[in-house]
Amino acid sequence: MFEFISIPSLLINGIEFKKEYSFENSLLLIGLVSLIGKVVLIVSLFYRNISNKKLLIFVGLTLSVIAFIGVALGAWKYDNFLFAITFGSGIPYLMYFGRVIYLINQNKTAELKVE
Repeated sequence: MFEFISIPSLLINGIEFKKEYSFENSLLLIGLVSLIGKVVLIVSLFYRNISNKKLLIFVGLTLSVIAFIGVALGAWKYDNFLFAITFGSGIPYLMYFGRVIYLINQNKTAELKVE
């Protein structure tokens, strides 16, 4: 839900690229990257071509991981306890990410053995 809330704020204020962002300002860009990753993953559900589907899954998961890392690193600079809570709540997602990558690669090797 935060991702959708960040869109009007980014449209009104614009996107400014600076070397240093405060944690609060970077959350809007992180939310936008996360939203793009989720949209890519949803679009990948409707693809029939397996090679395009795998590529979209990798892109969507990579954008989501980038957003998670951005939040975790921002929380680490801000407060150690906040980092622990952020990273702890992201562990199930990281496990899911690893499992999806493993299953995609496992299917890839199974396809190679069949042919």
